Amino acid sequence: MAWSTTFAVAQSKTNAKSPAKNKDVTVVQIPESTAGADILDAILKPYKGQVVVIDVWATWCGPCMQAMKQIAPIKEQYLKDKKKVAFVYVTGETSPLANFNSTIPSIKGYHYRLTNAQFKALLTPFGIKVIPTYIIFNKDGSKAYDNAATGGYPGDDTIIAEIDKALAK
Repeated sequence: MAWSTTFAVAQSKTNAKSPAKNKDVTVVQIPESTAGADILDAILKPYKGQVVVIDVWATWCGPCMQAMKQIAPIKEQYLKDKKKVAFVYVTGETSPLANFNSTIPSIKGYHYRLTNAQFKALLTPFGIKVIPTYIIFNKDGSKAYDNAATGGYPGDDTIIAEIDKALAK
């Protein structure tokens, strides 16, 4: 299956009424017309000047849910210390909307549920075949780290080291 890598700039919009009803959880919508590399651009744009940790996941993925529990204390520490780190969660339509809405209230961060085409277009350039997968971006938007080749939670030490390296740049 060929996935589109055509890019067009589109701005993401924050959904004012988050199903989570939690000030620490934000659902962000990207217009369905956003395609190719513009999807990544639309995801990263609101967090310009911050390190962005993207967690590619699905509601039905047990290892994804376990990884979110494992990274939670790390995320809490960065948020408590007011570090410029945005935790972004990206899934596709294989995560049914009802499951997505009931799962995210306990996951602090920014949540994107992409169309199947958008999700595939996001995964392809990174070679992501397994979830969860983590991608960390430097404050300037350049990629600092990913574990696309292996997938899975890379471990607390790796996540902390990679975020700290990106913060230092």
